[in-house]
Amino acid sequence: MFIQRVSDSESGDGKPVLDTFGEVQQVWHPWRRRYDLFLRESESRILSVASDVQPEPPTSTYAQRAKVDSGFLAWDFRLYNDQGEEVAFISRSFRGFGREIFTDTGKYSITFGPSQSDINTRSSNRALSGSLSIDERALYLALAVNIDFDYFSRHSHSGSSVFFPFSNWD
Repeated sequence: MFIQRVSDSESGDGKPVLDTFGEVQQVWHPWRRRYDLFLRESESRILSVASDVQPEPPTSTYAQRAKVDSGFLAWDFRLYNDQGEEVAFISRSFRGFGREIFTDTGKYSITFGPSQSDINTRSSNRALSGSLSIDERALYLALAVNIDFDYFSRHSHSGSSVFFPFSNWD
């Protein structure tokens, strides 16, 4: 999934121009939930009109910023940088069996910086959230939306919940 923002400029016919600045890639694994997150590194902009087909930028344009590797039934997703430090934490709250079975709602929280449990286990209490750029924060938010769509939404063709794999209700 490419992450785009509306550019300040418009095309000749008044349509908004989108600037691609990041990418979330789901990495297939038979039982783990894995993602790689990339941000555009070069200053050259990748612009496209919203109604046009999105151009595929060269892979050298992006640099990997984070990686997710969570278990089979995980509801907590830790994002690690290339040094193995936790840079963000995404958690989906359990809201009760009734809501999980019969609705498609979810409550997510995103912690920019290490999770509280990670802070307690480390000796240095270094806060990373101040060093995250707005693009990195937008990328991590896009990952939360992607996780919801891939694993917890009825549109992901796995039923309404991980614990109750009903057939597709659409």
